[in-house]
Amino acid sequence: MARKKKKGTVTGQLVLAARSARTALMHQLGTAEIYPGQDNVLLTIGKSDGITLRDLAEKLAVRPPTVTKTINRLVAQGLVDKRLSETDLRQSRAFLTAEGTALVEKVQRAQKALERRALAGFSDRERKAFRRYLIRIQDNLAEEEGKEPGGEAP
Repeated sequence: MARKKKKGTVTGQLVLAARSARTALMHQLGTAEIYPGQDNVLLTIGKSDGITLRDLAEKLAVRPPTVTKTINRLVAQGLVDKRLSETDLRQSRAFLTAEGTALVEKVQRAQKALERRALAGFSDRERKAFRRYLIRIQDNLAEEEGKEPGGEAP
């Protein structure tokens, strides 16, 4: 499909592309009945099952109350178990349920398919360069916010 060439900002196009990717991913997941953002929470828990909610908030670069609210929704959906830490009763840990684990696998497959679709027609060299450019944009913006490159707080 041919598109009219429009002049706009690079960051504007970046936002539109991110929104299109999010919409396409949610459409591809279809009946999974998860909300935008929950996929990243599930994937992060999948990589570190039993992660503390504080560590989860840091990895996702969101505030702890946001993680708590999201985890409570995922618990209600039967995708996550929230348990008190055995070593520090002030902390809670998030674990995937069997249903959550199955959904993580579905999300991973959907993300891979989405990436293939989004980058169709790009050479390997173009894909690598594009990824480097996105990382540089992220690092530049993180530096502006007073964070170190890679999104970590100093």
